[in-house]
Amino acid sequence: MEAHRYGNNLQGDGTINTTVIDWDEFRKTVKVGDTISEQTRTLTVTDKVYELTASGQHFVIHVYVQ
Repeated sequence: MEAHRYGNNLQGDGTINTTVIDWDEFRKTVKVGDTISEQTRTLTVTDKVYELTASGQHFVIHVYVQ
């Protein structure tokens, strides 16, 4: 698993809280409208789609950003 640094802007005091989580947890946690800040760019989550696997017992989460 890769770790991703995901910053979530806390409401109330305006500070940035950065937490390191794996990609699976990131896909579960991220919401449409969230921003992901990298060193050279800022991405906004535009869509989040759940897709059942062929077995129907698991699902895949697709996160789209721009």
